[in-house]
Amino acid sequence: MSPNPPGRIRLVHSLTLVPVMVVALLTLGLWIAPSSTSALPATTSVAEVPVLPDLPSPTLSSTEPIPESGAQLTAATWRIAIGQATVDAGETKLGAPYVYSASGPYAFDCSGFTRWAWMQLGVELPHNSGAQWAAVEHISLNELQPGDLIFEWGFGGGEPDHVGLYVGDGIMIHAPNSSGVVRYDSIDWWTGATSAAGRVR
Repeated sequence: MSPNPPGRIRLVHSLTLVPVMVVALLTLGLWIAPSSTSALPATTSVAEVPVLPDLPSPTLSSTEPIPESGAQLTAATWRIAIGQATVDAGETKLGAPYVYSASGPYAFDCSGFTRWAWMQLGVELPHNSGAQWAAVEHISLNELQPGDLIFEWGFGGGEPDHVGLYVGDGIMIHAPNSSGVVRYDSIDWWTGATSAAGRVR
């Protein structure tokens, strides 16, 4: 049996070289001690994103212009715009005196006032409450819109005795009589009178 077998020599060399290599590596700063977490992926902190409050959805303004053409334009919207423009014109004459048979621009009787207001939109009505009643489409009081005409019979049947311009909310603007001026009144201002409505076409 060999006094120095090769396997024993290899074992001795291995046991001798390992401490030497460790010392060398430590000296050179190349030894990295294993970490229990070295195999885990690095964690990154994610900043919290603030939750934005719900914002109201935009709405269309009621003051947007009515389109001049296209699918959005309907007879109803056009009629409403014209009626309101007629009311706006009539309101510029608040306080103007009543004068029988006058049709403006500084004094009015009842049908002269409604005629003048509609004339500002290029629509000509006759200067007489009965003739205006005959010229308009008759509608129910429930259908009234700004710009429609209110007719009143205070002395019986036949032709209407008075006419005013409907403003909205049960109110009209009119030239009432020789003791008044162009003003606002309820459509029921004339006690005992019969009222009806007409729409200019």
